[in-house]
Amino acid sequence: MKVALLSMYSFDEVQGGTELFTEHLRGAFQDAEVITYSSSNGRGPDLTRFNLEEARKGAAICRRFRQLHRQDRFDVAIASSTAGWCLGMSNIDVPMLNVFHFTMRGLADQVLRGTPGYLPSRYVSSAFEKLASVGKSNVAVSAKVSRELWSLYRIRSRVIEHGVDMERFRPLPRERAREELGIEADGPICLFVGRADATKGFDIVREVARERPDIQFLCVTSSQLNDDRLNVRRSVPNERMPLYYSAADVLLFPSRYESVGYVGLEAMACDLPVVVSRTGVFEDMGEDRIGRIITSWNASEYVEAIDEVLSSSFHPRHVVEKRYSMERFLDDYRSAAAEAVASHGR
Repeated sequence: MKVALLSMYSFDEVQGGTELFTEHLRGAFQDAEVITYSSSNGRGPDLTRFNLEEARKGAAICRRFRQLHRQDRFDVAIASSTAGWCLGMSNIDVPMLNVFHFTMRGLADQVLRGTPGYLPSRYVSSAFEKLASVGKSNVAVSAKVSRELWSLYRIRSRVIEHGVDMERFRPLPRERAREELGIEADGPICLFVGRADATKGFDIVREVARERPDIQFLCVTSSQLNDDRLNVRRSVPNERMPLYYSAADVLLFPSRYESVGYVGLEAMACDLPVVVSRTGVFEDMGEDRIGRIITSWNASEYVEAIDEVLSSSFHPRHVVEKRYSMERFLDDYRSAAAEAVASHGR
């Protein structure tokens, strides 16, 4: 099966969740071609100030797909978010899946109110998001995203949850991991992974660190960050993340909006218990075997939860193995693609 995977960026360009998803998805199909904005050679005016830059890049990706499709026909196209937004309005005769990794309107309503990004995200970006669903079978990466697609846009979708590479993300000896990372700790280590901004709940991380000077707070981030209370490691390659998860005693992830939460899944695959906010997959997961799930933005509740987790024993790897295996993920997408091809033109 010849498959086109449409994504704004490659994992080499942007090491985010959507790009990691595309890297994983390549493993589902022997003959897959990734089409990104950089590979489309798209050129044009920068429309960032009009909040139309992503839409412009998506249109360039669609043009490149049409060129390649005319040269050598694809059996199915799988687009991420708005990377293939205009394909459903063309006359291309190919079955298509659109994978929603989140919703711009949901993000706007939940975390962007009162910011300059609220109105363009809620009304401009969301319009292209809805267009992305036209003429395609729609897939949501979590039950949360599926609920948002229906409640906000009346888009029906099937849920295919992400997979985690359990061979890469596995627990390593704690002392060896700390030694390799050059980390010395007399007490527990609390790990945060993500951008140092309000959406990821970094303000809560700072407050928790102020309240608990007896805990070392290790922060893996791409953000510029200076804070004497934090041990900051910037731009860590994904393949080294198992060392950080294995070196820590607990993951603190108080994000205000997640569609999935790859960080939490990877941490749990390394058998690291978590203290997380109830968003993404944690809206539909019990906490008994994984750590604590918090429903507020009160830093003191996260402090209490960290103490509870540090004084207990959790083995969350078993939860991830059962529900988020890479084998299940790849099989689900192979099945979805085969169904799209079989039903096309009926």
